Amino acid sequence: MSTDRPTVAPEPRRNADGTVTITTLDAGAIRIACPTWCSFEHGYRHPPARAEITHRSEPLWALTAPTAHGEVGVGPVHISQQPYAPTRSQVLVVVETDTEEFPVGPADARRFAVAFRALANLIDQAADQVEAIRAGEDQ
Repeated sequence: MSTDRPTVAPEPRRNADGTVTITTLDAGAIRIACPTWCSFEHGYRHPPARAEITHRSEPLWALTAPTAHGEVGVGPVHISQQPYAPTRSQVLVVVETDTEEFPVGPADARRFAVAFRALANLIDQAADQVEAIRAGEDQ
């Protein structure tokens, strides 16, 4: 492999309908929707317990519209989701920031807000998916 290209995690092994099938220790084969932001291959070394099934994203960034500082990246945000975790609140969101400051006026501040909303929408989607999975459990 060429050293001038970054190493990228393999795409999850999704079924044609966007689901993945994971063999678990305690529940057998489970077919679960895999979010589009998930980059985790789901190739567990040992079959996980159902509660250990995890979706993970690569670092997610959003760019502001051009500001006085040019386009500025906000993030990265990493999303990790365990839809069957026993705590029933296991949507983990890790937000990393650096210490760079951007003094901006009102118009540029709004451009930053738009970029943060794009990342917030991904976080909302992760939470929505967990709620939908759990709603199905109670039927």
